[in-house]
Amino acid sequence: MKQRAIIYTRVSTDEQNNGYSPLDQKTKLYQYCENNKIEVVGFFHDDESGKTFDRPEWINIMSFIQKNRDSVDLIIFLKWDRFSRNVAEAYIAIKALRKFNVEPLAIEQPLDFEVPESKIMLAIYLAAPEVDNDRRALNIFNGMRRARKEGRWVGCCLRGYKNTRDENNKPIMTPEGGAQEKLVRKAFRDFASGIYNIEELRRKLNKEGLKCNRSSFWKLLKNKGYIGKVFVMAYKDEPSHWVEGLHEPLISEKTFYDVQDILEGRRKKIPNTFARARAEYPLRGFLTCPRCSKPLTASASTGKSGNKFLYYHCTKGCRERQKVDVVNNAFTDLLKSFKIDRAYLKLYGEILKDKLKNSNSSVKKDIENNSKELLKQQTRQKNARNLMLDGEITSSEFKEMKAEIEENITQLTIEGINLKSSMGSYEGKIDDCLDLILDLEKLYLEKDTVVKQRIISSIFKEKLIFENSGFRTPKLNEVVALICSKDKDFEGNEKGKNCNFNNSSLQVDPERFELSSK
Repeated sequence: MKQRAIIYTRVSTDEQNNGYSPLDQKTKLYQYCENNKIEVVGFFHDDESGKTFDRPEWINIMSFIQKNRDSVDLIIFLKWDRFSRNVAEAYIAIKALRKFNVEPLAIEQPLDFEVPESKIMLAIYLAAPEVDNDRRALNIFNGMRRARKEGRWVGCCLRGYKNTRDENNKPIMTPEGGAQEKLVRKAFRDFASGIYNIEELRRKLNKEGLKCNRSSFWKLLKNKGYIGKVFVMAYKDEPSHWVEGLHEPLISEKTFYDVQDILEGRRKKIPNTFARARAEYPLRGFLTCPRCSKPLTASASTGKSGNKFLYYHCTKGCRERQKVDVVNNAFTDLLKSFKIDRAYLKLYGEILKDKLKNSNSSVKKDIENNSKELLKQQTRQKNARNLMLDGEITSSEFKEMKAEIEENITQLTIEGINLKSSMGSYEGKIDDCLDLILDLEKLYLEKDTVVKQRIISSIFKEKLIFENSGFRTPKLNEVVALICSKDKDFEGNEKGKNCNFNNSSLQVDPERFELSSK
């Protein structure tokens, strides 16, 4: 009686060009069956690794055998490494096949399972490919680890970068130079400003083309790869750590650590108002009802024709309601009426520059002390390593000491970066900010809703009241009042508060003038 067989071929991606092409295997196996008068009842091919039997076509083979009991005698393949590269799983698979009276057969490495000594050869045939797999995996691991220690980013590049090769034809990561790079830079810059909630910023950038889910966006903001670092994973007694990378950083260390301070709660964030911030209602949350003095909200109503009408309105029953367009336009006119006195503005800028310049001497001392402490911690780390090598402390004790010292080094590094950044030249930044203030209306109109609300809260100390087609005289922030010249529109009226700018104190705390948010 003719034996019946299933022909099985397998090839993984890295074996395509090493004599294991699917067509070559198939041709040899069919020729073998023809020469030995074996009936082929099925052909299955897998493009999968041999480390496991969780392969689509192997699962189909077992299903075929279960459904067609006593119709398959053999599973024929070229060599035992086509069957498996995992000794333990191979024996389990052989046992499962024998339950159905099916024998595995490698035509180039045949075995007679009735001969006990064949088990020795089977063990060799199965162990050899597994050892080969393990050796290749170890070589790859060591190679990747060595490359990381050299500062090379291994694997898929970060968002905003592209994979390329250097002059020695070695892989390296370089800035993309396109839209994704700009969006990544914007993500760090905007979040470091403190204006945006993390989810609000993610949604905003998502609309601009930075497609990230919540988890991915969080990881992006935490990734030191963007400041030119490369992560080296832990191995044996060596803990994981970051090294200086060969790739160009996209983000400055100052900006990156500002972001980390916000994420880890070391720096106060702007209150989370993104859920209320809508482009149609920039003044929502800043208006007070002129009738009952309760806050106004905003919403849309639908007319008989189906058109929507937007209103700022009171929810306390007094029926106060104002058209959104009218109120928004009136607020823009209010900003336009601000008369910024260039002389006052210039004087304030010079005073601010002088104060910051005088503070540099104390900052220099702080930087010097920071450098000494940083050097001290680095020396402690080196000494601890020598103690471990000399056998005076255990590796576990060294790990604990190293973790504590590295935490201190990180904090000192962040502190040093902040101190050095405070030593920078403020003249240009101050001039840029003051130039923006000269045209508050233009600055306001150019920004998105969240920044608009930030501008409103920075200028006005109290809620605004809109009635009779205009705003009651608002009370301004002291800095804004200081640099505005006296204007009849701000003298006050019988219902509003008097705001005589000439009486403003010159002793204004410069820290309230936020240079970082233009």
